[in-house]
Amino acid sequence: MRIAIITCAALLGIVASPMCAQKGDASAKQKFVAALQNAIRFDDKNWLADNMSYPVNYFGKQKVVIRSKTSFINNYASSVTPKLRASVLAQDPANVFENWQGAIIGGGKENIWITQVGDSDNAPYQIITINDAGSGK
Repeated sequence: MRIAIITCAALLGIVASPMCAQKGDASAKQKFVAALQNAIRFDDKNWLADNMSYPVNYFGKQKVVIRSKTSFINNYASSVTPKLRASVLAQDPANVFENWQGAIIGGGKENIWITQVGDSDNAPYQIITINDAGSGK
């Protein structure tokens, strides 16, 4: 079972302690976000496809479930729009919002959600959802 508590120090008004630590290491998350941005910047479809936890939900003009690496690569141009690209690239890797669902890269209606997949503290981050709701409106 995976539970990330990131706001307990803020809620209690105290300095974060080991009991308030979230799963994983912030630098691993920052490295993943930077690598994700690099893949988006250079249209590295293969890196993105290799770092997804399938099935991945895509919310754009319509909801689509991306079930495989091949499906993502074949539909890359319609899945990663200029608005989504700009939103993800504008994200500061050191300042990523995270809650029990995962971490959000980007903002507004265009973003990518990631989470650690696995039970260990050093489980790898993977893409779990792509939101591009502003693409069709």
